[in-house]
Amino acid sequence: MVKGAAYLILALLILGAVLFALVSERARSLAAIDRRLAGLTLPGAAPARVSAAISVPERIAPLLAQAQLEVTMRAVRILAVAGLGLVVTVLLLAGPAFALAVLLGLPMAALSWLRGRARKRVDALTEALPLYLDGVRQLQAVGNSLSQALSRALADASPVVRSFFDTAARRLEMGAPVAETMQQLADRLQVPEVSMIAAAIRTNLRYGGSIGAVFTNLAHILRERLRIRRDLVAATSEAKVSSRVLIAMPLLAMVGLVMMNPAYLDFFIADPRGQKLSLLAVGLEGAGILIIRRMLRLEF
Repeated sequence: MVKGAAYLILALLILGAVLFALVSERARSLAAIDRRLAGLTLPGAAPARVSAAISVPERIAPLLAQAQLEVTMRAVRILAVAGLGLVVTVLLLAGPAFALAVLLGLPMAALSWLRGRARKRVDALTEALPLYLDGVRQLQAVGNSLSQALSRALADASPVVRSFFDTAARRLEMGAPVAETMQQLADRLQVPEVSMIAAAIRTNLRYGGSIGAVFTNLAHILRERLRIRRDLVAATSEAKVSSRVLIAMPLLAMVGLVMMNPAYLDFFIADPRGQKLSLLAVGLEGAGILIIRRMLRLEF
């Protein structure tokens, strides 16, 4: 029963991957036809550059923007072929139950890695934003406009700030409205600190006042948020270490048992009862990891 359900799910997932490849290939063909028609209607125009980026779900787009990653069709194909090869290898060596566990675990592992990278990049950005705001305020004090100050302050800003704000700076240099440009950046990143900057600029441009004083207060608020975050991290460090020990103990125990008795896994691979217990153990371990991570998540 377990083998039949596992094979059915694997077949459906592989069929879905094939359908996705066919649909994406058709979309690429239609885009190529549109580019050719555009070249025929405008013979003097330069050929449009093919964009390799593809659309992603709205819940994943902010994570990709925060992690500064761009999903391309080539990358999707490489990852899909590598994942499918791994699943087929596990299917041949360990059976359908383990192959199904690998197939379901790969997206979860990729999402966890993406969230970790995005968190590191955002933490580096929030730590460097107060100094960037100080630079913007100083440039405004010597006579630069808000648009010029936001662009020119990037020269002395941290590399992570430049990497996040370069697109907005180019838009500002081409004459785009400041409030609209910063709001687009805040909507794309969905980082609270960037949203605070965009809201402060939008409010100041609408109602007037000293933007220098606003940036001074905002930099102070961001520094206070960083201080509180460091205090929270220090206060929960012991709990984080304990959670890692609890997560690693079952895995280390399993490795130790296998090293002492290599035939220990035969029951969990060949016997249907062992396969059910293996899936149950993997599910409980994954649920425990998610619950512990949720308990230790700091949001303020």
